[in-house]
Amino acid sequence: MKPKHLFVLIAVFFSIELAHASVTITKIADDHFSLRLSADTVDSIRILQVTDLHIGISRSWEKTWTTMERVDKLVTLCRPDIIAVTGDLFTGQKTDSEALSGFARVYFDRLRIPWFFTFGNHDPEGGQGREPIRRIFSESEWGMMGSHNPDTGQFKCDYRIDVFVGKALIPVWQMYAFDSGSERGNKSIKKNQLEWFRAQSLKSRAEYKTIVPAVVFFHIPLKQYHDLWQDSTLVKSGEFHEAVCLEEDDGSVYQAFLDQGNVQACFCGHDHDNNYWGKYHGGILLVYGHVTGDAGYHRHWPPGGKLISLPLKKGEIGIKDIVME
Repeated sequence: MKPKHLFVLIAVFFSIELAHASVTITKIADDHFSLRLSADTVDSIRILQVTDLHIGISRSWEKTWTTMERVDKLVTLCRPDIIAVTGDLFTGQKTDSEALSGFARVYFDRLRIPWFFTFGNHDPEGGQGREPIRRIFSESEWGMMGSHNPDTGQFKCDYRIDVFVGKALIPVWQMYAFDSGSERGNKSIKKNQLEWFRAQSLKSRAEYKTIVPAVVFFHIPLKQYHDLWQDSTLVKSGEFHEAVCLEEDDGSVYQAFLDQGNVQACFCGHDHDNNYWGKYHGGILLVYGHVTGDAGYHRHWPPGGKLISLPLKKGEIGIKDIVME
């Protein structure tokens, strides 16, 4: 994508801001955010999941244009409280990497809706790496981009978001964002990331004197996504059209989520031609996102988004595919 195309995209998209109710985003620590939504939020928290946008392909900037137009339409239709970008926002063939990251930040910020991002396997490719994206996104006005530094000395872009409604003192939900890796030998959520998750869960329990229900977002699916579809005793919705590309996950991540007792659902991307969900053994809902971008493959349905409804009181998590075409 040439720089002049980026400038045109920024100018056009910035001119069509969407109004949103008052919210407060507070950075508590490098890996911990507080998001306070308006008291006008009723019944449920609406999260629009977009995934595998693959913007920035060098010889086809038109696909970036149509993809971002689609996100605009999804936001207008769904009126989400939060936007979750679950990886492969960028294509591995991108050029002008830092300019593209800056464009993405400006684009999502101008929607004036809280948003957060998890790394996909293609995002660090093209010579950019994680650090420029992390740095640029961490300067966002409306976005949340966190990280922690485990014993390895390498930053992990995992973070926790506590979601409050009105003046409540206890979050109604927590969201965990995980970097599921990209390089060979690192294409899964690793042990030190799970240790961080356990520590955060225990810290939350001690602070709020209760187990706050949580949802988890990452890019590469867990092994249990495969097992879910293959198990004829489990109820599923949606469609399966390609082998689950679980990369290097060994099944331990799901067990770690179960052990803490807080995780209610997991949301991923990665496999463009899978779009199903269901509860696996132990009760955690496993959900594929709906591929959003035009540059990636999608042979079985038009691109769109996934609308997630987290109930404020007791009830089931709502899942709905949203397609504009």
